[in-house]
Amino acid sequence: MAQKAGTIRGNALCGLNERMCINVRKIFDGCITRYSDREFTLTFDDDELAGDPPFTYVETRSSGPSTVTNLVITPLSGNRNRIQMDVVTPVTVTYTDANGDTFTATSTVTIPRDIILNLPEDSLSAYVIEVTTNLASTIGSFVDDTAVITACVVQIIRVLINVDILVPTYGYCEYPTCEEYADEVCRELFNLPIFPTTT
Repeated sequence: MAQKAGTIRGNALCGLNERMCINVRKIFDGCITRYSDREFTLTFDDDELAGDPPFTYVETRSSGPSTVTNLVITPLSGNRNRIQMDVVTPVTVTYTDANGDTFTATSTVTIPRDIILNLPEDSLSAYVIEVTTNLASTIGSFVDDTAVITACVVQIIRVLINVDILVPTYGYCEYPTCEEYADEVCRELFNLPIFPTTT
């Protein structure tokens, strides 16, 4: 019997009716780093910067998934490993030109990392190292065709492996009916009875 997701009330075993094999990305290890006031120099492709100089910096935001390059793994004791890599994150820069018009340009930020994480033992299933980076900056300036910015960064590094695991389940999910949006005027109208309630 399908059940709604949510907080379990009463006996958690009540309603369990099968063992299900599911495919998930298991996190073997991970860590988070927070940088404040980190300085970066952003370069741009030819003709990337539109408008008339001089340019006035507005802000920079991360704008896509990070990629890992130059990965070097050095085993230590146990499953601990030294992981050296460069994390490259795309960013979007917002700026104004001499006429006050607003433009955006894309660039990348590269953060070298040298950390220690646990890695899974050798198996037929390969692990991957995935990095999520969130960057925000409102401090910066343009120097010729580059931008020098000061940013806050939050970076999460995960060691992931695709696995099949066996879990007890309550069966398939039951979804409630979608609640359609209606503004207050419509809501009041829809709630009116079709005929007067008193004669």
